[in-house]
Amino acid sequence: MWDQRASFKPFVVAGATAIVTGGALAAAIAAPSPTRHGVWAVAYLVLVLGVGQLVLGAGQALLAAEPLTPGAAALTSAAFNLSGAAIVLGVVTDRIVVFDIGAAVLFVVLVWLLYVVRRPARRGWALIAYRLFVAALIVSIPIGTLITTAGRS
Repeated sequence: MWDQRASFKPFVVAGATAIVTGGALAAAIAAPSPTRHGVWAVAYLVLVLGVGQLVLGAGQALLAAEPLTPGAAALTSAAFNLSGAAIVLGVVTDRIVVFDIGAAVLFVVLVWLLYVVRRPARRGWALIAYRLFVAALIVSIPIGTLITTAGRS
């Protein structure tokens, strides 16, 4: 149980921070004068970096036969958050190269999180839901890349 808690903690802290930051951004910036980038950034912070990170952290902690060590969990969470920061920064500043680097790092992190549960401690609907969630995030990367770069020369 303590191993699971230690491997989940970095994801909880960062995920909760992203949700609060997204809410603050929505209240302070996006609500008074919504912009396409502002609304998108709020949604990304809350849904992917917030809720998504909580799901990913819980999944790897509860489903893996051997949960990540605290150090590996912190490194994985940090890489996930750095990729998210690069994606948000790339979108809001129209720096496609920054977005692309973030997307590439995100892809690696998500593949790693799938690999972590290759030998699950539990089988059933939770494992299927976790794998489908990670797969949906992986599939969304090229879709987001196409949408972000559409119409650019």
